[in-house]
Amino acid sequence: MNSNDHLKNLLLKAGLSDTEADFYVFALENKGCSISDIYKKSELSKSSAYRAFESLKNLELLTTDSVNWKTNLSPLSLSGLIKKLENKQKSQKRVIDELKTLNSTRKISINSKITGIETLNGDEVFQKYLDLADADFNSLLVFGNWEDFNKKESLLPIERLFIKKRMKGGRGARACLTKTGPNTREVTDRDIDHHRITKLKEDKYIKPTWINAFEGNNLVYIWDIDEKGKTYATLIDSKSVANFYKDFIYSKTV
Repeated sequence: MNSNDHLKNLLLKAGLSDTEADFYVFALENKGCSISDIYKKSELSKSSAYRAFESLKNLELLTTDSVNWKTNLSPLSLSGLIKKLENKQKSQKRVIDELKTLNSTRKISINSKITGIETLNGDEVFQKYLDLADADFNSLLVFGNWEDFNKKESLLPIERLFIKKRMKGGRGARACLTKTGPNTREVTDRDIDHHRITKLKEDKYIKPTWINAFEGNNLVYIWDIDEKGKTYATLIDSKSVANFYKDFIYSKTV
């Protein structure tokens, strides 16, 4: 690697764009050149050359004639850029130190950052559910108490949209419901039309309220509703967890 290539590589690592780095190196090699010299003799376009020129001036890497500013370009030393990087480094270190202090003294409740797990609440629960209808799967597996679940949150409109999207993709469904009633029959009466097989099995299982698993991928969507009627959900993308729930649902439906 020659010295110019090495310089360009360092400028890129310092945050300059490829165009800005090329402009600076050209000006360094051709002191007193004009902006037109640069875009005519290099591969830079006229507009990108002017943008690079303004940026390099702001970074204090370039100066020019105060009267004929398009000509007689003079590259400056890297001292200004180095100072800016050092100041940025100090600022970032202070932020890092403050975040470490905050992290050790205050418990912050946020969505899990564990890979493959996403926690949701409110409207985002329903939007994610509808998004899952477009996911790659062969058949939907369901377990839960639709009677009480739908009564609390009026989920039938959302479920109808999900069914419509699922069927449009040519996918079926197997459901194991733990309670009967009008809300349940409103859905299960159309099992044949909805390409769904439903088993009713009384169960003392209470939480989570509702489980969706999928044949054909490793997604599991677990729903719950708190005492105030607020809906929460956890989306898990894990083969081992998915297999656990698939076995669980199949054991209930067989």
